[in-house]
Amino acid sequence: MDKVKELPLRLGIHRTYKGYHFLVTTLELATESEHNLLFLSKTIFPLVAKKYNTTVYCVERDIRTVVQNCWNSPCREILLEMAPYPLTKAPTVSEFIDVLYWILKSE
Repeated sequence: MDKVKELPLRLGIHRTYKGYHFLVTTLELATESEHNLLFLSKTIFPLVAKKYNTTVYCVERDIRTVVQNCWNSPCREILLEMAPYPLTKAPTVSEFIDVLYWILKSE
């Protein structure tokens, strides 16, 4: 299975969430160019929104939902172990994507 698609599953983010698909597409676009990470709301999220025929707001909201679900589940421990820096509270969407991006780059 593709590493980008498998990583969210390891964190308890299942394909039944819209945010899963948005997150996977976001990570695929981020791995194409690290520069895209600097301006998620202006570069990646509009592309994801266009692909799924939705709005940038919905993309960010649905990714935020999966971040919260991961944080509030037993999978939080997996995320804490993977993170390259300590997480003392639920990460923002940008922080979460950054953590997953660096995990993908290091594997």
